[in-house]
Amino acid sequence: MTNKVSIFKTPEGKEKFLRTYDECLQRLWDKPYETLYAETRFGKTHVLVSGPEDAPPLVLLHGMTFNSIMWYRNLPELNRKYRTYCIDTLGDYGKSETAVPLKSREDCVRWIDEVLDGLKLDRAGLIGHSMGGWLSLNFALARPERVEKLVLLAPIMSVQRLPLKFMFKVYPVMARPTREKILKLWTWFLAEGNRLDKEIEEIIVQGWLHCRPQMKVVPCVFKREEMSGLQPRTLFLAGDQEVVYRALKAVARIRELVPGIRADIIPHSNHCFIAEQYESVNAKIMDFLAEG
Repeated sequence: MTNKVSIFKTPEGKEKFLRTYDECLQRLWDKPYETLYAETRFGKTHVLVSGPEDAPPLVLLHGMTFNSIMWYRNLPELNRKYRTYCIDTLGDYGKSETAVPLKSREDCVRWIDEVLDGLKLDRAGLIGHSMGGWLSLNFALARPERVEKLVLLAPIMSVQRLPLKFMFKVYPVMARPTREKILKLWTWFLAEGNRLDKEIEEIIVQGWLHCRPQMKVVPCVFKREEMSGLQPRTLFLAGDQEVVYRALKAVARIRELVPGIRADIIPHSNHCFIAEQYESVNAKIMDFLAEG
């Protein structure tokens, strides 16, 4: 399928971003990996695969304005027991190529369906962060038979609306990005005193400078009657200094909506807690996945 809707603003920007992506892979992914593409009606989806070939499958969906490289702190632990499929979301800042933008909840479900079909996965564990968490939850509600277990890492919206402060912080930088403004914004997504690795800062900067999102679906807060019917066993994690919503209220809300859900707070972390406190996050995920 030909690429009809590019995320890149200029050919020069595309070259800079893709070079940074490859450099990050070389420096940060210390495990062997395989690159695959899954063809779907919405476009060509880029997937990074690692871990033992005969291990149970885990599908990972990253946060918005990022890509699969964000999982580099989590994969060494996950790949001890699982084969991971890290997906670059169509229309976001990665290597997937959009033909038709995702515009609705139904589109997102069909896209993930077709990616799983392309990967020959009838059923898999599903892990999502931020927008990837919303996509994962949306899919699990529609296709519970394809989700072994569900891990939601600070899923955007889902249980609480975004605060107005989020809009005022994010959209001015997206409209007129500079390196200084981008890094200042991403510091807001970190707990006080925490920093991202330089390579991660660089791919964030290159993405925000040279890409524009082509994902048209708007995440929502899911209705009570939907959430009460969530079938896969689910883990929900959020940082104690989360700025996308109030973490304690989010945990209380999802415990109310989904009986039996496992929900925890990660200390000294914010929206980027999968990198800020990756050892604690990895341990909680592995413990949850190991439960019978």
